[in-house]
Amino acid sequence: MRGSRELLAVIALLGAVTAAYADGPGGYRPKESGAVPVSEQGAIDAYTAGYASILRAEHAENLAAAAADDAERTTAISNAQKAYRASLPNFAEAVRLDASMHEAYTYLGYANRKLGRYEESLRAYGQALKIDPHALHAIEYQGEAFLGLNRIDEARFNYLRLFALDPQQAAKLLRAMQAWLAANEAKPPPGIDMPALAAWIAEKSAELKAVPGENLW
Repeated sequence: MRGSRELLAVIALLGAVTAAYADGPGGYRPKESGAVPVSEQGAIDAYTAGYASILRAEHAENLAAAAADDAERTTAISNAQKAYRASLPNFAEAVRLDASMHEAYTYLGYANRKLGRYEESLRAYGQALKIDPHALHAIEYQGEAFLGLNRIDEARFNYLRLFALDPQQAAKLLRAMQAWLAANEAKPPPGIDMPALAAWIAEKSAELKAVPGENLW
C-alpha cells in the first residue's frame, strides 16, 4: 500500500503540472466499491505506475515545446521517450493481471505510438476496442496511429465514429488530421488526394463550429 500511495503522490504532482495537456483515460478507478481482489489490485498498481510514466513523458514533451535552444529540446525529447518506454512493462503487467482493463490497452497503444511503433500501437488499440467499442480515447488515438501510417480513410472513419459519440473528442482527431495535412503538404504520400482531404477537413471543421453549445474549433 505504501508503494501505491507514493505513486499516487507522483501522479498528483505531475497532474498539477500537466493538467492543461494530459488526455486519455487518466488514473484508474475501480468500477465497483468495496474490497478489491489481490490480482485486480496488482493490475491497478501496475496501471498507476504506467500512468505516472505517461505524465512524466507528457511533461517532458511540454518542456521540449517550450525549450529555448536545441540542446534543451533534445534532452527533453529524450526524457519523454525514456518515460514512454518505462510505461510499457507496467501497462503490459496490468492487462496480464486484468485482461478487461481497456484503459491499460489504450495507454499501451498511446506509448507505442509516441515511440513510433504504429503497428504495436494499433494492436493495443484493437484490444481496447474489443473490450469497450465506445472507448473514446482509444478511437481517437487509433485515428492518430492511422495518420502515422498514412491510412487516411481509416482515420476519417474514426473521426466519423467520434463525431457521432462525442464531438469534442472528434475535434481532437480533426486537429491531428489538419496537422498531418500541413506536415505532408510539400511532399504528399503516394495515392492521397491532398486537395480532397483539405476540403473534407474544412467541411468537418464547419460542422464542428455548428455544434450547439460547444466551442470545438
